[in-house]
Amino acid sequence: MTSDHLMRLATRSQTFSKLERTATAVLLLSWLLLNRATLGWLIQTVQEISLFNQVMLLAGVVLLLIQGVRHRQQFRFSAVPIFHWSPLLLLLSSAIGMIAAQWLLMLDQVPVVFALLGTYGLLGLFLESTVWRKGLPIGAAIAVMVPFGVQYSTGLGFPARILTAHTVELLLRTWHVAALSSEDIIVLDTGIAQVDLPCSGLKSLWTGTLFLLMATWLERRQFGLRWLVVFIANLGLLAITNIARVLTLVLVAHVWQQATLAEILHVPLGVITFVVACGFTLLLLRWVPRSMASGQNDHQENNVLADAKLPFLLAACLLALALIPHPPAPAAPPAVTKLDWAIATQTQTIPLTPTEQSFFANHPDVVAHKQRFTYQGLTGSVLLVSSPSLQAHHAPELCLIGSGFHLDHIAPQQFVAGPLARWLSLNNRTQTAVYWFQAPDQTTGDFLTRFWQEASRQQSSWTLVSILFDQFHNPDDPKLQVLVTDIYRSLGETLQKA
Repeated sequence: MTSDHLMRLATRSQTFSKLERTATAVLLLSWLLLNRATLGWLIQTVQEISLFNQVMLLAGVVLLLIQGVRHRQQFRFSAVPIFHWSPLLLLLSSAIGMIAAQWLLMLDQVPVVFALLGTYGLLGLFLESTVWRKGLPIGAAIAVMVPFGVQYSTGLGFPARILTAHTVELLLRTWHVAALSSEDIIVLDTGIAQVDLPCSGLKSLWTGTLFLLMATWLERRQFGLRWLVVFIANLGLLAITNIARVLTLVLVAHVWQQATLAEILHVPLGVITFVVACGFTLLLLRWVPRSMASGQNDHQENNVLADAKLPFLLAACLLALALIPHPPAPAAPPAVTKLDWAIATQTQTIPLTPTEQSFFANHPDVVAHKQRFTYQGLTGSVLLVSSPSLQAHHAPELCLIGSGFHLDHIAPQQFVAGPLARWLSLNNRTQTAVYWFQAPDQTTGDFLTRFWQEASRQQSSWTLVSILFDQFHNPDDPKLQVLVTDIYRSLGETLQKA
């Protein structure tokens, strides 16, 4: 072989190496561009969490880096992407899932889970396939743990509490126990049961999912259709056991009037039901086959594709996905600063209470207005809160209870030619309240309906109408019916014009 030929081979190899490095850089940059929104959410959320959680998160990152350095020889890390089918499919499906979640849902954590799963898929292009498959449960655990660990009380935690309360209400009514759920409380004739964050079931779902992933990793079980069935069954078991726990506590405390016993059972019952669910999951996991020994199927995924042009092709696909526009921001709420009363009503604008001012100050896009009214012997106040976000809305009975009112009874009420609202009896039937949520083409008194309409991007901008009467009035009182219907009509006209 001549020296000229050797020089040409060396030059070609050097050119090919430069092309590979360029392709790798383009691929990484395209992934960062696609995930810029979720990356910004993570940075902002980490800045808002407590110092303790920040330290714990930093400690987890440092631990992963230390382990990576200590065992770097086992990872067999490649400086350029080597295409294996499993990481490639995870990368592309996660990218598509992230965009779909952004357009279909207004739950920030779900796209972040897809982004982190896709990042592990991208990492698999630089790792040996056997090493990547072994670490897949850990990568999935991190993808689930990070978004829900840094932001726990909001996001999915809130709807989980609402769904739990609604399910328990349905079961109680099936057993002919009068109950009505509202946001995260269950109202019974004998008292009010609060479904707080520990009772939401989200912690159980989160921790149980991590348990399944760790058990999959320790027992070297394969990811596949059987594992997916076990995963879904695990979620179902955790949800059922949590609902059973909440139902038991409500029955003991508020139906059988054994509040002390319910307090004693609260923590141990939660631990027992969680252990039972995880035990059944562990038994189901035995149905999933173990991973094949290292080296038996390496030939199936080793260097499936090894063309230097392919990273550019993958980067082009990711950039094409990044060019898909983000869903539009929620519409600004209408400026509901007055009501155009059709009935002969004396009205006066009154200031918000200090508590209300402090609460709404944290939500700059919210428009809040309060009026005092007098109509044929009916006196009281009406509060209007227009918001493009659920964070500024809540079930008014929670505020009334927090302000010292005693809630006697609450019931759904369809007003003639008016809204589907909720009617409240307060302070031993000495006062009355009525409220509903109103959008341009829909009204509801159910907070879960209000949440789902926003979360599914069907309707985001709503106005809360909360009326507090100075005296007690039955829901079929003709004067009350006329006043509520007029407020509903006036607000509807304002919303239609916006």
